[in-house]
Amino acid sequence: MVEKNTLQLSLVKPTEMSSDSCDPSVATEKIGFVDCDVPKYLLSEMSDIIQGCFSLTELIFSHNHLDVEGADFFSSVLNLLPKLTTLSLSGLMISEGATQNVVRTFPRLQHLSLSSCEWTEAVGLKLIKELEQCVCLQGLCLASVRLSQDTMECFSRTLRNIKSLRRFRLNHVTLATGSGEAVCAQELLPALEELTLLEQLELDGWRISDVGLKQLIRLLPGWTNLKKISLSKNLISDHSGAELLEALRSCVLLEELHLSGNRLGNLTAARMAFVLPLLTCLTVLDISQNEIRNEGAVSLSKALSSMKNLTEIHLTAVGTSELCAVTASLVHSPRIQDVSLGWNSCGDAVALELARILPLFQRMSSIDLESNSVSVIGAEALVRALRSCPALHFIRLWRNKISFAEAQKLRLRDRRLNFSST
Repeated sequence: MVEKNTLQLSLVKPTEMSSDSCDPSVATEKIGFVDCDVPKYLLSEMSDIIQGCFSLTELIFSHNHLDVEGADFFSSVLNLLPKLTTLSLSGLMISEGATQNVVRTFPRLQHLSLSSCEWTEAVGLKLIKELEQCVCLQGLCLASVRLSQDTMECFSRTLRNIKSLRRFRLNHVTLATGSGEAVCAQELLPALEELTLLEQLELDGWRISDVGLKQLIRLLPGWTNLKKISLSKNLISDHSGAELLEALRSCVLLEELHLSGNRLGNLTAARMAFVLPLLTCLTVLDISQNEIRNEGAVSLSKALSSMKNLTEIHLTAVGTSELCAVTASLVHSPRIQDVSLGWNSCGDAVALELARILPLFQRMSSIDLESNSVSVIGAEALVRALRSCPALHFIRLWRNKISFAEAQKLRLRDRRLNFSST
């Protein structure tokens, strides 16, 4: 994969190659070009190389700087890859000509990403309609695309027939009519009922609100394989958040729960205290940018005391500065790696509590404490604790009560303290 200026190739195992095949291109299974400046004069050479990769199963050509002509040229090689099962064309401008080539790959695809693609209304409708050919599709990503009302209605019908779908990412989809994300929910949520094999569902930024959430809650008992659900920025109220948590009891395999940017409060946190301990596979919890107050923080700390497999917790701008009990409860999660507590106005008490428990976490890699009220006292305690944390990459302390001169002195003692905005 070429990402900006890095090349990675995945090759067939030597035992799987025929004895008369020593050409590396024949053995190549994966090629990726991500966020690259691809000059037009190289397209022909790239096309020739890709055509020679007879074992290619995965082609990623995403977020590159190509015009319509370049995208058309590149898409022309797709029909020459008989083993292709994974295709990502994210961020490209797809023309009518390219659509014909892309659609011909649909019957054999298992994973498809067209996120952030641009197209005319006619092209969008064609692509969505032809998705019904994806009889083997397991992963579909259409994040940040713009669909017309007709295309959305077509998508709802098509989606019911892709029963093999396991991973579905549809973040920040908008209607070309300007009707808003809530209309997207009304069109598509009923179609999700047929997707009984779902393992991953991402619907960030739909603004489905409480009405749409009720529809979704009704479907949860049928998704017994669900491992990740992301409903960030959806205007979910505290009361509905509590109902969602209750419904998640049936998702016993859940590993990731993302609910940032909603209106969750103490009711939801109280329900977390009872439900999250039952989700023993849960490793990632993100409830940043909500309205959980002091009482909710107490409930959350009770939940954390039983979450032994947690590896990431994100509580940025969660709604309270009283996070000492939450921090102390992390001691029950020995696998924790990433902790985000920024933008909460937390003081030295939280920093001192973190410093106390830090040596217990051998896998901890990052802590975010930016935009709080930590002083030199808390920062020095963290520096001392870092001596016992070789795996920790950084602690973000930007926008705290630490002067530039004090920050410089602390950085001399341990450069893993980060006082910058990036």
